[in-house]
Amino acid sequence: MTFILPLGRGTSNTAESDAFLFGLRWCINNGHNLIITETVSLLIRNCINNSWSTPWRIKESVEEIRCLIQRHDVIINHCFREANHVADKLASMSHFVEEVKVFTQPSTIPRQIRGLLNIDKWQFPSFRVKQRKPSMIFFEPP
Repeated sequence: MTFILPLGRGTSNTAESDAFLFGLRWCINNGHNLIITETVSLLIRNCINNSWSTPWRIKESVEEIRCLIQRHDVIINHCFREANHVADKLASMSHFVEEVKVFTQPSTIPRQIRGLLNIDKWQFPSFRVKQRKPSMIFFEPP
C-alpha cells in the first residue's frame, strides 16, 4: 500500500506527522498486527518517543500517534531522505492532488513510483545528484 495525501499549506513537520498518522491508521484499520514504520523526520521520531519536546503545530497528531502505538506493536525507524526516494516522490506529488489517493495494487501505482519501488526491491543503490550553482566569488590564496 502506498498513498498520496493532499497536504496543502504547512510545514514539512506537519506533512510528515499527518502522513505518519494516516499510514498508521490505515495499517491498524486493515488488521495489521506488527507495523514497521520509517520516517525521514528525526524530529517526528524523537517527538513520538518523547525524546524531544513536540512543537505545538504537530502536538495533536503526535499525541494520537502515541496512543495508537501504545495499543499496537509499532516499530519506528528513521531513514535519510536520500534513502527513501519513494516517499520523497510521493510527498512531492501531494501538491497536485485534491483528495487522498490510496494504491493497494502495483498496477495502480503511478509509473514513476513503480520504478522507484523496483529499485528498492532489487536493492540497487540510487543516488541523488545535486547541481552546483555557479558562484561569483573567487578565492585565490596568496
